[in-house]
Amino acid sequence: MKKIILGLIFFGYMGQVEAVHKSNNRTGQVLIYPYYTVNNGLDTIYSVVNTTEHTKAIKVNFYEASNGANALTFNVYLSAYDVWTGVLVPVSSEHEGHFGEASITHLTTDTSCAPFLRRRLGQEFLPENINGDHNADMSRLREGHFVILEMGKVSYGSHTYAFTDHTVTGIPADCNELEAAWDNNQFAYANEISEPTGGLLGSASIIDVSDGVSFSYDAIALENFWGEEIVHTAPENPEPDLSFSMLESKVLMPNGDVVVSNWDSGYKAVSAVLMQSKIINENVLDIPINGQTEWVVTMPTKYFHTNFGSSQAVRFPFSSEWNGMNSCDEFIPTIWDREEQLEVTGIVCTAPLCPPEPPNPNFCKTSNVLEFYLPTTDLLSRSKVLGTSERVTIASPRVAHATESGWGRLILEKDDISLTSSDGHVYKGLPVVGFAVQKYFNANAQPGLLAKYGSLFVHKGILEVDGDN
Repeated sequence: MKKIILGLIFFGYMGQVEAVHKSNNRTGQVLIYPYYTVNNGLDTIYSVVNTTEHTKAIKVNFYEASNGANALTFNVYLSAYDVWTGVLVPVSSEHEGHFGEASITHLTTDTSCAPFLRRRLGQEFLPENINGDHNADMSRLREGHFVILEMGKVSYGSHTYAFTDHTVTGIPADCNELEAAWDNNQFAYANEISEPTGGLLGSASIIDVSDGVSFSYDAIALENFWGEEIVHTAPENPEPDLSFSMLESKVLMPNGDVVVSNWDSGYKAVSAVLMQSKIINENVLDIPINGQTEWVVTMPTKYFHTNFGSSQAVRFPFSSEWNGMNSCDEFIPTIWDREEQLEVTGIVCTAPLCPPEPPNPNFCKTSNVLEFYLPTTDLLSRSKVLGTSERVTIASPRVAHATESGWGRLILEKDDISLTSSDGHVYKGLPVVGFAVQKYFNANAQPGLLAKYGSLFVHKGILEVDGDN
């Protein structure tokens, strides 16, 4: 065996093998949005754009943060060059058994066809997939991630095309007829849908209305997700999902080489595309600007690894199954200030008298929030920016001469747990996506000026793979 770190072994050319991979132009057949939230008075707005001349049927799936369980699903039919938009806002639940609980609803004024979706009145997220867990409160659905998948291309001139095509008024011709075409979960015009061709792009913004701050990001696009399959399902069916990927993956190494791997399950191919052994980003905690930083670390395929059996073949690269409360994976954080300073414990001892090392922190959710704080400040019941209560907390270096801000690295790889392909390629770490959000307030700004700012920075990662040369 020979280790591939940052692309030291050549397995193939990017263009020679059809396999799922990250798009290099941010358009694709599948879009992964790493995070949504309506906690802390926040709203999340999102869009998906059809950049092609073809009408497309797409599936929209929202997943809650704890286990990645499906919380809302629906279909949208995007005509050529069309855009779909929606917004997530906080509400009190009206569901039986959950009445009055803090909840979340989806609103839209978009006119593109979305059969059976409540639009202006709002579609509250659904509790069915969490009701059997220890925490079945609707507030659990208030944060998570979402995925949009192209199911197929609509044939030009077909009934479906005629229903969904926008007229000169900017409104589809007849969305009611499209709804009527769905009868007992069967689509009357199934032969009018052909294989997906890609060309979707997406973005989202987490909006703090009261402070006038937003955090915006582009969705992660996957190309060659599908083979020749056409999976066009009813609007209430949460499939297709990330487990429907083709069984080959491609990852591009920094030197231009490519690792091509084969898998026994589609979700493992997507996991390989998202694997990182380490992630890196910055934090800002400067007191004069009331700097606040939180990192989002989402694992979009974790649900498939941790909910369908205890065998290592299913679970790896994750450490444990979902037990109704959590599924935890240890990581090793290292935090530097801006002048290379690390925290030093100052303990000098001789074994066996040394005290035990403190345990490493864990990511126990599908969508995790890591909050940075100064050692001299008190933590609140919820994180200051994104408002989550179940977060990981990391202090900046506790040394007298340390700067308040700096950067950090999280080691996700474990010696005895990895993701191994059918052809023996061993991927280190975890399948993660995410970003850092930073918020500042300049109290010394000129009176009358709004001096609140927000920034978002996508995580940088390191890919490590072992394989036969």
